[in-house]
Amino acid sequence: MERNQFLLFLSFLFSIIATILGIAILVSGSSLARFSSGTGGSLFQASEIGAVVIPIVGEIHSGESTFDSTGADTVLRQLRELDEDTNVKGILIEINSPGGTVAASQEIFNELLHLRKSKKIVVSMKDVAASGGYYIAAASDYIFAENGTITGSIGVISFAPNVKGLLDRYGVGVRTYKAGKYKDMYSPFRDSTNEEDDMIGKQLQDTYRKFVEDVAKGRNKTVKSIEELAEGKIYSGEDAFRNKLVDDIGGRREAHKKLSELCQYEGLIPLFEQEYSPFERMIRSLGVKFLGEGSQTAKIRSLLQAQVLVILPTALGKLML
Repeated sequence: MERNQFLLFLSFLFSIIATILGIAILVSGSSLARFSSGTGGSLFQASEIGAVVIPIVGEIHSGESTFDSTGADTVLRQLRELDEDTNVKGILIEINSPGGTVAASQEIFNELLHLRKSKKIVVSMKDVAASGGYYIAAASDYIFAENGTITGSIGVISFAPNVKGLLDRYGVGVRTYKAGKYKDMYSPFRDSTNEEDDMIGKQLQDTYRKFVEDVAKGRNKTVKSIEELAEGKIYSGEDAFRNKLVDDIGGRREAHKKLSELCQYEGLIPLFEQEYSPFERMIRSLGVKFLGEGSQTAKIRSLLQAQVLVILPTALGKLML
């Protein structure tokens, strides 16, 4: 009993500290995520010609980014701001992601495809750029991967646990009330029907077909050629290069040089990337996301809704790339 009270006290104390730190940012009016020069120089200004680095790290999902995941809302906001800046000639996308949700990956892919009409886009793959990570990479003008990069995995997966056998073993039953025959289709408390399996299969095939078509469109390849490389197969960077899933072997240095060439910039085009102070990193690691945008009311609402103490399970049955 005393142990539980102690843990409850620690949780409460942690919540209070996180709240105070978040309010401190509001009061100070701190502006996060400034673009600063990655090649020497001052803060990025509208009068400077340059390119911007956009990282795609961790799980790709809807909402805002954290330090170890990529939120589509954050990336889309950044890309749309860059779209309006005529002095930003190129974008370097650095990807270190195993994939994520379908809609989030599709949104970023479509926005990059739109930007490709006016900006040059080069991708530099790190450890992993698979599934949704590769989906996004396919929207670029040129892709670099390291020899040891893991990429490909063009496929779709959906999953839901089934604990029916475990519950039956211990005589536990679950009553489900629903309006709509298929409302509990992903229920972990019963086996799915053949009809439900067919519905899920069709959903997966539709999404998979769109994935393959988008990759073919982004890479200027035929759908048939991408189908032969898809089916969830994974590739090393070297193997991906042989199969023309990526354009060359290299890292940031090579990607930076190629981007400069595509932008027709003499020498190396200045790169600008987001920087966060150690204090800002600590705040964001607690799950409090303040990006220096919007009204103070929106920031306070974000603070109050931040999941500091509880990490909720993700929704069952969502489509993953």
